[in-house]
Amino acid sequence: MDKSTILKQLSHSRVAPSYMESNIEQWLRDGNVGKLEQLLVSGCGDMLLHRTTKNADSVAFLEHLPEMLAEIDTVHQAVKEGNLENIKKLITSKKAALARDRYGCTPLHNAIVFEQTEIIRYIAANFSSVLNAPDYNKRTPMHYAAAARDGGHYMKILNKAGADPLAIDNEGRIPDYYRRNAVIDLKVMKERSNEKEAAPDDDSDDESMSHSLQSLESNSVADGGYHDDDEDVDRRKFEKFVQERIDIPLTDNGLYLTRTVLPQLTNALVELLLRRPADPLAFITDWFVQHREEESSHTI
Repeated sequence: MDKSTILKQLSHSRVAPSYMESNIEQWLRDGNVGKLEQLLVSGCGDMLLHRTTKNADSVAFLEHLPEMLAEIDTVHQAVKEGNLENIKKLITSKKAALARDRYGCTPLHNAIVFEQTEIIRYIAANFSSVLNAPDYNKRTPMHYAAAARDGGHYMKILNKAGADPLAIDNEGRIPDYYRRNAVIDLKVMKERSNEKEAAPDDDSDDESMSHSLQSLESNSVADGGYHDDDEDVDRRKFEKFVQERIDIPLTDNGLYLTRTVLPQLTNALVELLLRRPADPLAFITDWFVQHREEESSHTI
């Protein structure tokens, strides 16, 4: 296994906390495809990879999971590239419009991050359900639009489409706060996405892939999986889980960590996986000491 492969695995593999793991196993046993779809659409579908179950409905879902994950990647890649024609082919349902990437961003969030005005207009005009969809910090596309230094252009588009200008995020802040305060750095988010988001395979067929998420619309339990008015206990636990596992560096502390220790820590973990030493903690300590000495020698 080479270094790039390990980096990719570190970037994309996640482990659910114990209570969430228990829920996932229960959903698989019961064939609760609605909850599995909720996990997928919420950007956590990778947590279902490499799982096994005897339930026929869950087996069918897991068989199509890689294809559905690939489609979500394709949608977000098309957004980043500003490929409106592909977006029109791929986003033909509410579920596809709401499908988040691993950072909790919907296609509309990412269209704002990547300054794709025509895609913003298209999604806002055709999929009203995504206008107030939150990321893992409960920030809506309007919060992102407020952070864009575009003279309020994106905010006007979303406001005209019906987005809530008073939506409150996990910090208790409405979008206008981010217009007046440079707290959300969309440039950092764009760089993070470019570096860590894996692009879909070159030989992927966009048109054929578009059927995977669309096919879920006909499932009898599909509509129960992610509706905003679903207030059951599992839903609240799930929202709490995804909000707690946010890895978007939007706060000052998050930006500080991202720009300082995170790159070195990632490299240290890669080396740890490559060498698999008997004493992992000692290895990481020695690695950082050596790294610091090498940096010091280069500055002399």
